[in-house]
Formats: sequence, structure tokens, C-alpha cells
Amino acid sequence: MSPQPGDICLFYNARGLARLITWFTRSRYYHVALYDGDEHVIEARPRGVVRRNLQEAGEHYYIVIPAPKNSGERALQWAKEQLGDGYDVPGVLVLVLERLFDNLHLNYKPSHNRFSCGELVLCAFRETGTNLLPEHSPDTVVPADFAQLIRK
Repeated sequence: MSPQPGDICLFYNARGLARLITWFTRSRYYHVALYDGDEHVIEARPRGVVRRNLQEAGEHYYIVIPAPKNSGERALQWAKEQLGDGYDVPGVLVLVLERLFDNLHLNYKPSHNRFSCGELVLCAFRETGTNLLPEHSPDTVVPADFAQLIRK
């Protein structure tokens, strides 16, 4: 299935440090982004919220999750407005620690202009009034959580 602008790209076949994400989350999925057309995605990466060319980056392994009706384009537009915002490094570290240690709960308050990849996608759709993962808070969502949206 070819992605359409606003669709969700759920990445698998991690390489390098991205394998740590699959290990921590016990999932094959390590990244999530919004498709922007012409082989580009809008995503949150360690260098911040960016628009990236998948072909140039060698990213070929992803599953397309169609955006819910009438929300993909608006979610994509919101995500584009976040370009240049930062990556939520402390939030990702807190998330990893809390997933590793079940009884650990750190009182971390995320910044409004810093995102993890899953947080950016979830917030983009919530801004349209679409709650993709109602059981998850944006600051605790990981790419593996989006797997439940894959159509069988």
C-alpha cells in the first residue's frame, strides 16, 4: 500500500542504536512518523522535528497505517507547524527507565515544544480531535503502541 499524506509510517528492521528501542519495548517497531508525500516524512528525531527524505536515508522498512478519515491532512499540517521544535531527550530517558523498572515512576513534566516520535504523531492527531490511542498519554507512547492500529 502506498502511503498518502497524513498516513502513519511505522518503521521496523532497526539498525544501529535504533535496535535499543526494539529491545526496550520488546517490539519489532522502533520509529513512527507522518507521511508528507514524495517519499518524505515529518518526524521527531534526536536533532528535533524535521522533514526527512526516506530514500536518501535508506529507510525502506515501514508499514503504512492509513489515517482515520478526514484527519490525516490536518494532523500533517499541525506536525509541519512543529518543524524546528526539539526532541524530548529527558522524556525518552524517563520513558525507558519506567518501562525497564515497573515500580519506578518519575514525575517528569514534558515540555510543550519537545517531542518523541510517538508523541509527535499522537499529538498531531489529537489536535484534529482524533484520539488514536486513548489509553496512552502522549508522553508515554512508544512506536510499538501504534502496532494495534495495523489493519489485519
